[in-house]
Amino acid sequence: MKSLLSHIRDWFLPKEEYFVAFANADSRIEGWFKAEMIILLNRLLQQGHIDGFQRELNIPTPNGSKQRSQIDFRIVLKGQGNLCELKALCISQAAGTPRNLQFYFHDEHVGIVKDFKKLDELPSKDNKWVLGFVYPSPDPAEWSKTIKSLADNLKHWECVTKPHDFPKYAFVALWRQSR
Repeated sequence: MKSLLSHIRDWFLPKEEYFVAFANADSRIEGWFKAEMIILLNRLLQQGHIDGFQRELNIPTPNGSKQRSQIDFRIVLKGQGNLCELKALCISQAAGTPRNLQFYFHDEHVGIVKDFKKLDELPSKDNKWVLGFVYPSPDPAEWSKTIKSLADNLKHWECVTKPHDFPKYAFVALWRQSR
């Protein structure tokens, strides 16, 4: 997945108008990001950058054969599977919502912690990733402070990107499970 980061940057970052409009409307438009990822992954497949992908894959959980977790994407790179959850994290608070950066790092239904835990519980041997689109880009000091506040049982999740490497209107946060 890390090898796809330049393709993800090149696909999404030219869409500044979208990020600014979403931030001004204080909207989490996760469906748009998923649709754009499907188009990007189709192109990468046609160009031979990936071996294949599946969307909304249901994977059995260890809680029983009838229980499954739906994963946004499974991407195959050089024969290796990669499970990827996608998150839209609007932190503009333009409409007075409580959704600041810390909001998404609580153990709640819209937060990134939910995705870390969901991927952690899956017995799959695939690599596990969370791809977060944060808009506008967070202050690097606030980002660092928020990352450090993760619970000890989530410290094995590492963000391989940094806000200072991205424009002010958007940050692509790519997390990998490092267990």
